[in-house]
Amino acid sequence: MRERRERKRHPFSATAEVVDLVSGARLSARAADLNQGGCYLDVLSPLPIGSNVRVRILSGGAELTCTAVVRDSQPGMGMGVAFTDLGDAGKVLIESWIEKRVSPALATVSPSPLSESAKPAPSPEQKDALAARLIDLLHKKGLLSSNDVASLLRDRVL
Repeated sequence: MRERRERKRHPFSATAEVVDLVSGARLSARAADLNQGGCYLDVLSPLPIGSNVRVRILSGGAELTCTAVVRDSQPGMGMGVAFTDLGDAGKVLIESWIEKRVSPALATVSPSPLSESAKPAPSPEQKDALAARLIDLLHKKGLLSSNDVASLLRDRVL
């Protein structure tokens, strides 16, 4: 089976609402596999292929609202939609959502250069004490056996 998508899909999960523009039917859904061209909507009773819809996606306090057309429909699973009127603001929002999923560590951790340079580097003794505490904690949690602990403590640099 040949891939029909023009753009790479990105894992995504957000609350969504879909409104059929002809009947006015409203569906609650979960948005997934997002890209600049569309997304997959997890919903038990998807609309038929070709349906014109308004999609509203909420994630991280931001909202995307645009029209789309149903390109794929799988009863009991969901439907794939292609965005039809995504403006520049919508494209920027989607890109920011994708970036947060691709590199979540970069989105949440950004130490300031000043705070990092203000801390003195730990001494070798402090590093050794920290390693010993970590090994002990892992043993207490059952993640390391007594043999593992003995081996690690024997092999550490003093």
